[in-house]
Amino acid sequence: MTAASGGRRPDASMTLIRTMLERPLDPGYQAAADRRAAAGLPRSTSLRAPRLLLATLVMGLAVGVAAANLTASNTPRSTARKDLVREIEAGRAQADRLTAQAQRLQAQVAALEAEQLASVGADTTRSQEISEAVGAVPLTGPGLVLTLDDSPEADSADATTSDQADEQRILARDLQYVVNALWQSGAEAVSINGNRLTSVSAIRFAGSALIVDYRPLARPYVVTALGDPQELPGRFADGVGGSYVSALHSNFGIRADTEVSDDLRVPAAVGLTTRYATPLDTGVSPTSGATSDPEDPSS
Repeated sequence: MTAASGGRRPDASMTLIRTMLERPLDPGYQAAADRRAAAGLPRSTSLRAPRLLLATLVMGLAVGVAAANLTASNTPRSTARKDLVREIEAGRAQADRLTAQAQRLQAQVAALEAEQLASVGADTTRSQEISEAVGAVPLTGPGLVLTLDDSPEADSADATTSDQADEQRILARDLQYVVNALWQSGAEAVSINGNRLTSVSAIRFAGSALIVDYRPLARPYVVTALGDPQELPGRFADGVGGSYVSALHSNFGIRADTEVSDDLRVPAAVGLTTRYATPLDTGVSPTSGATSDPEDPSS
């Protein structure tokens, strides 16, 4: 076996690798550094590294302060929010107590009314029918329970605009439409989250809250309707109410659940006032037995 012509070393092809290992710094950079050292100058005057370090420290400090402010539990905004939440909860608890007290007083008034009517021999059937019709007394019986709630995506990041988020929430007009459809389907009494609806009840929006007769409602919205369990569910499902609820679910993801029950209760309405009153027609004229002569000036 003979060596290659010209006496070439077998490891000549390793020169580049050996140079990279033995002299990692580029010769040009090395020469410039040697000239600066020979002239008594520092090897580098770059301020890039100190500036970068300073900028990093400043940014880190700013991010840390912002994060601390966001997570702090005693900031002025969080304190004010907690105070408002406490006031709202206290007001709601007081409203519930007053509502319960009003219902107890209404029950006492109804009992005294029935007692007085019975003592004079009056027929209490008509009075009871009127009380039930206007929502003055609680009612129990079979009926339909419809539970409505916002779409699961209403509070998610997918709802990028306020209009899109509103479309995925239950609105006042939705409850109005559903309640009117229940009346049309034969409901005898209706309540929403325990609030009895009457002919003068109002379902409105107050900011972002739904209210019934000035009482705020919390999700989900439970609509209880008393009526014939054999007729009411079918009429509602086959009518405009069922179509409307189905469209809300299909188009906007509104959640809806229907349940038929034989034992439901709707409370008496709160804050009923008498706006008009007429004497009860007993069939006896108040002027019977007395006549007057139109030509008699003394009559």
